[in-house]
Amino acid sequence: MSVATTYAEALFEASVEAGVLGPVAAGMGEFAAAYSGSDDLRLALESPDLDPDAKRRVVRALAEDAHPFVANTLQMLIDRGRIADLPEIAAAFDRRVTVAEGRLEVEAVTAIPLPDDLRGSIVSSIQEQTGRSVDLSESVDPDIVGGLVLRVGETVVDGSVRSRLDQLRREMTTASVDSAAVAD
Repeated sequence: MSVATTYAEALFEASVEAGVLGPVAAGMGEFAAAYSGSDDLRLALESPDLDPDAKRRVVRALAEDAHPFVANTLQMLIDRGRIADLPEIAAAFDRRVTVAEGRLEVEAVTAIPLPDDLRGSIVSSIQEQTGRSVDLSESVDPDIVGGLVLRVGETVVDGSVRSRLDQLRREMTTASVDSAAVAD
């Protein structure tokens, strides 16, 4: 088990036991987003030149409205020199919450943004097939040319035009040619 998973699991279990999973999940997500989104904050908290007390004051001020479990976790990460692991810890915590709530995280990669009707159709189809609620995240990658790539956990369903073109190219370069048919 990774360090991030260990911290995430401990925070998850404490949050469930105290009945505060929702507020803790929200707070961890908000702080992790702020941390990842601010180079200044990240560099300050990771800097070996900044006094640990100053780092604790910064975290305390930023997390004053967060649930105490969030603030305490952040303080502990500062104290143990693990604040750089926050994005990984927050992601592991979020995955743990997702599993506990029976949600399924699905990523859709398309060449252009998904229209609302297609997004709804994808979510409905996956929910019908799995019996679980779906959290759909989307990203655009013009390199796939067209179609759709779905990632559900470790499973990837690649229905992209790029994948099909690559497959056809491989088949064309490895296909045996009947020389008698070519001569005719």
